[in-house]
Amino acid sequence: MSSLQKNEDFLEGLVVYTDHQKKGKGQRGNVWLDEPGKNILMSVLLKPDFLRVPEQYLLNVVVGLSVIKSLARHLDEKTLKLKWPNDVLVGTRKICGILVENALYGDRLENSTVGIGVNLNQRAFSLPTATSMVMETDIEFDRDNFIEELLVDLEFFLLKLKNGQKSLLLQLYHEKLYRKGITSTFRDKDGDFEAVILGIDNSGKLIVSRGASFRNYQVKEIEFLE
Repeated sequence: MSSLQKNEDFLEGLVVYTDHQKKGKGQRGNVWLDEPGKNILMSVLLKPDFLRVPEQYLLNVVVGLSVIKSLARHLDEKTLKLKWPNDVLVGTRKICGILVENALYGDRLENSTVGIGVNLNQRAFSLPTATSMVMETDIEFDRDNFIEELLVDLEFFLLKLKNGQKSLLLQLYHEKLYRKGITSTFRDKDGDFEAVILGIDNSGKLIVSRGASFRNYQVKEIEFLE
């Protein structure tokens, strides 16, 4: 659990960001690498005690939509996709990673640390599957201004969630879900297989169809093979 979650004195909305992180982390234990001073590496403290534990996946939905809204001010929105569970893509290349860590109190969320890493002004990556704003636009971006825009968009979608607009948020999420309705190759504990993404269920699991059969997967139970 992050130090933000452990300190009850921190107010909701606290934002912490850095020029560089040596031990950035993502899902599945992946390491997030960045060039110092080039990208957005931030965490936001939220206290969404209106959410029940089974609804915690909605924070990933909200954060993903917020990043899409911010990126769409500068990129063609049609190219922006949300790759389940926590990546934002331009076409097929990753531009943002999201990691939400929750602390629970009974059947509710006590607080959440939302980590967001956006590739902003970095022009070269070790992986060909990564991209950045400057690579897509050939424009250097002001990090502080971009963070301000992103926080405004995050508040916009959080208010929708708090006001009970879950169906709308899920509709928007499914419209942006990467490879939804397209046959793709996956791997689970039984091996490789082809299936079609149908969406996510009411606990955030990925729903895929294999012919006439359906299966719901948690985050660590399935991976894309591309």
